[in-house]
Amino acid sequence: MKKHLVSLALAAAIPAVAAAQDYDAPRNATVNASGATMLRIDARAGNLRVTGRADITEVRVRGTARASTKGLLEDIKLEAVRTGNEIEVRADIPEQRSNNWRWNEQAVLDLVLEVPTTLPLDIEDTSGDIVVESVAAKVRIDDNSGDIRVRETGDVWINDNSGGIDVRNVKGSVDIDEDSSGEIEVYDVTGSVHIGRDSSGSIDVSRVGGDFIVERDGSGSIDYDGVKGKVDIPTRDRHRNRNYDRYR
Repeated sequence: MKKHLVSLALAAAIPAVAAAQDYDAPRNATVNASGATMLRIDARAGNLRVTGRADITEVRVRGTARASTKGLLEDIKLEAVRTGNEIEVRADIPEQRSNNWRWNEQAVLDLVLEVPTTLPLDIEDTSGDIVVESVAAKVRIDDNSGDIRVRETGDVWINDNSGGIDVRNVKGSVDIDEDSSGEIEVYDVTGSVHIGRDSSGSIDVSRVGGDFIVERDGSGSIDYDGVKGKVDIPTRDRHRNRNYDRYR
C-alpha cells in the first residue's frame, strides 16, 4: 500500500519566552481525509481536543509545542501521514533520558484537531486531558493519565489508568474496559453502558437506553437512574438506585 506524506505546515521554530525557561512554537498540519476510514492519534504528553465537523473533508491539526529549553523545543515534531484509507497523527516528543535529562525539564505537544464528523477515532495518549466532541463515528481511547471528556459521539470504548471520565450524549453504547482510579460519569446513552473493571472512584450513570453492567468494582459508590434495560452490578452496590430524574 503506497504511503503518502502530506504537506506539513510547520511554522518557523522561533521560540518565544512565555516564562522563565519556558518556550513554545506552533506545529500544524493538514491531511486530506476524503474516503478515509480511520484516524489514529498518538498524542503522548500534552492536552488533546478533537472536534468533528460536517463541513470538512480533511484533518486539520493545530499544535503548540512547549518545552523548558530551546533544544527540547526543536526536538518536538508533529507527524501526519495517510496510508491508504488510514490517517495517523503522531506527536514525536523527546523521551526522558536518565543520563542528561534534568528533573525540571519538560516537553509537551498540545493538539487541537478538526476532523470529518463521520471519521472513526483511535486515540493513544500518555498524559494530559482529552476532549472529544461531535464525532458521530466510534471513538476508542487508550489513556494513561489525565481527565477524559466525551460529548455527542457514536460508540465509545475507553481504557484508562488514572483521571476522571465524563461521557455524555452518546448515540450508541459506552464500554469502559478498565479504569484504575478517578470518577466515572456517564449520561444520556441510547445503547448500553458496560464497565469491565473499576478499581477506585465513584460511578454515576443516568438515562441509559439499554443495559447497565459493572463486572468488577474495587471501591467507591455506584449510583444510577433511568436505565431502561437490565442492571447488573456488584451485590454490595445494588441499593444505589436513584428513583428520580436528574438533569445536568
